[in-house]
Amino acid sequence: MSIGHYIKMILLVGGVTLLHAEVSTHPFEVESGMVLYKISGGAQLTPETNLSIKGNAKLRFKEWGEVRLEEEGGVVLTTGAIKHKQHVKRFEKHTQDTVITADFENEKLLERKKGTSSTQDETASLVKKGQESIAGVLCDVWEGPGVKKCIYKNIVLKLESHILDVSYVKEATQVVFDINTSTEACEVPDYPVQEFALFKDNPKTKNAYKAENFCKVLKDAAYDVKEDNMSSGTSIITDHEREKFINHIAKDIYERQKELLPKLLNSLKETRACLQTGEDPFAANECIAHFSRMKAQLGTEEDDYIILWDEKRKNILLDKIEDELIFLQSRIPCVNRAHNITDLSACMK
Repeated sequence: MSIGHYIKMILLVGGVTLLHAEVSTHPFEVESGMVLYKISGGAQLTPETNLSIKGNAKLRFKEWGEVRLEEEGGVVLTTGAIKHKQHVKRFEKHTQDTVITADFENEKLLERKKGTSSTQDETASLVKKGQESIAGVLCDVWEGPGVKKCIYKNIVLKLESHILDVSYVKEATQVVFDINTSTEACEVPDYPVQEFALFKDNPKTKNAYKAENFCKVLKDAAYDVKEDNMSSGTSIITDHEREKFINHIAKDIYERQKELLPKLLNSLKETRACLQTGEDPFAANECIAHFSRMKAQLGTEEDDYIILWDEKRKNILLDKIEDELIFLQSRIPCVNRAHNITDLSACMK
C-alpha cells in the first residue's frame, strides 16, 4: 500500500504519544481503557491540487499502558489537477520490551526490541495553557509552535498540528477507562513475525513502515524543516522550503501517479479500440471494465455502467474517451520529465 505506501503527521505526531516522567513507572496513569479517535486534515499541495485526510483511530491498553494496541485507518484524497485516492491503515502493538508493526501489504508482522530511550518527553518545547474537555474528559492543554495537545494522565486525547499550511487533527470521540481487556482484544493479525533491529539500522524496513502512515511522513518532514532553519539561524519559512516540504510528504502520491498515468493512457487506447467493435451493452461494459478500475486507482470513481447501447450512445462515449486520450497524451511527455509533485501537478492542470 502506498501515502499504501504511505501517508507520521507533523511535528510531534504519530500514533498515540506518551509522556515520559521520571516519577512514573508506567506509560499511562490509568490501568486499562479504550479511546476512539477521528482524524481529519488537509492542505493545498500546489496551486492546482488539494489534499484531504479523513480517518479513525483506536487505542486499547492494559497493564497501565505497558501493553497497548494502536490502530489507524482512513483515506488520503487529492483533488484538482492530480486525482488520487488511497486507503491507508496502521497497526502497532507495544509491550514492555517490543513493538510489533503489521505490514498489511506483505501480510507479515515486523517485530523490534525497544531501545533504552524508546520514550520521550512529548511536552518538550510546549507550554501548559489550561484545560479542555475532550469526549467528556477534562485534559491539560499544551501548546507550542504549530502544535496543540490535550493530555489526560499521559494519554493524548487531542492533537492538532498546523505546519506550513498543512493541518492534522486527531481527536478522541469516545473514552472508556478501567475496562476488562481480554487477551483476544490485544491480539495481532495472524501473520508470520519477522524480527529486525531498530528502524534506523534497517533503512528498507524503515521506509516500508513509514509508508503505512502518512502522518509519520509529515512528522519527519516537519523536523527536517525545523532543523534546516535552526542551522541557518532563521525561523522564516521560504516558498522554496515549503515546496520541499510538500514534495517530501507527497512523494508517494507522485511515484504512484508516475506509474499509473502512462498505464491509464494505454488503457484509454485499448478501451477506444474495443468500444469501436462493441455491439451490445455486455460487450461495451467488458470494454470499459479495466479502464474504470484504472480511474478508480487514480481517485476518479464514476458510475459508468452501460445499460442501453446504440450507435448514438456509442459515439458519445467514444468522443468522451477520445477527449480524455488527447488530453492525457499531450501531457505524458511532461509527466515523464516531472521530478516531484509540484512538477506533476503543473503538468496535469
